[in-house]
Amino acid sequence: MPDYLATPLAVLASTVVALTFAALGVFKLDFLFKRFNGPDGPGAGVLIILVAVNIAVPGFIAVASILVNLRRRTSWQTPTIAFASCIVLIRMLGPFDVQFAPFMLCSGALAWVASCWFLRRKEIASPEHVL
Repeated sequence: MPDYLATPLAVLASTVVALTFAALGVFKLDFLFKRFNGPDGPGAGVLIILVAVNIAVPGFIAVASILVNLRRRTSWQTPTIAFASCIVLIRMLGPFDVQFAPFMLCSGALAWVASCWFLRRKEIASPEHVL
């Protein structure tokens, strides 16, 4: 499969996986709210949205990095582009302006740093240029 087709398919698959993880997390949180008489009202809705985004963003970054790395060896640029696209998409959410961005992006930043660390390339030292 050529790269111009493999990379968008990896992004699409990682989006589906991230949204599946977020939906499972939201269903679990809703079940726990009902079971233990959790918060009601608009505060519970905001909490559920924050949990969904905090599950979806790192899931998207991790799965996109893994799928692209399975196709070809990649570097820190793949998780960085995935994290930047998540930042842009979160910024496009109207009511969730900058006040909620740290809560939505903190787990994504951790996944981005971990993905960059795991995808770092091994440097091959050349003894000819060493003093």
